[in-house]
Amino acid sequence: MEVSEKQKKAFLRDFGHKVSAMIYERYDSKDHFMRETGILKKSLHLVLTGGDTRLSTIHRLAKALGVKVKDLLPDED
Repeated sequence: MEVSEKQKKAFLRDFGHKVSAMIYERYDSKDHFMRETGILKKSLHLVLTGGDTRLSTIHRLAKALGVKVKDLLPDED
């Protein structure tokens, strides 16, 4: 199944929104999250703004948030 650019952008945007919500459920701020987890500002910015994200970054985010990678993925309609 081929994924269109529009679908890819929507997925990455929704992924960023979900990660952001999870961060704010557990931390006071993004800065606090970055200090506690060691995730770089540039990497987090890419995720939260819907940019292409490395699988290794997704794995680190899941570990830092105490969830499985699949829990970070947006719900499919």
